[in-house]
Amino acid sequence: MTEPGIDVSYAQGKFNWTAQHGHVAFGAAKATEGLTVTDPQFAANWDGMWFLNATHTVPRFAYHFFHPDDDPVAQAEHLVATVKPHGLLAGDNFLCDLETSDGLPAATVAARARTFLAKVNALAPGHRVLVYTNPATAATGACAGLDPWFLWIADYGVSKPVVPRPWSRWTFWQNSGATLDTDRYNGTEAELLAFTRMPKSR
Repeated sequence: MTEPGIDVSYAQGKFNWTAQHGHVAFGAAKATEGLTVTDPQFAANWDGMWFLNATHTVPRFAYHFFHPDDDPVAQAEHLVATVKPHGLLAGDNFLCDLETSDGLPAATVAARARTFLAKVNALAPGHRVLVYTNPATAATGACAGLDPWFLWIADYGVSKPVVPRPWSRWTFWQNSGATLDTDRYNGTEAELLAFTRMPKSR
């Protein structure tokens, strides 16, 4: 059993979240990148996900495109400081988009990603932060030691995704990157709400 979701960024322009009512169990939107970039559509997307159902209980994820050659602590601060003013509520979570090395060795990328993830945890206790990556990136060793954080894997055109080391299970799967990125949660809707720590209403 899996549950459907979508993820968006400025690339989708002014996204029509109303059309998604009743069709998705979760949503994700790009918030930040590196040290200075803030997605110009983040606020609208974050608010749009709030209204995906009447009780405002569709899990939301704010994602950060991670640049290993930038200070990982400062990147974590940039992400959390961007999201909080728009409402960081119970059931809201984060995502670290790890798909570039910026020319650094894989061991350095992994170490800096661990620092970033731990800092997000410290800045936003009670809110999960997951690792989004793809099999090719993980194969370089850039995800070494990231298994304490759950996996959101991007793997297209397959009936089930590859689960790269160091993980043994996928939690979210981005299964298409066409006009709109589509995703699946590995479990039931009840399990999704429990995983994201979503209250019964908010």
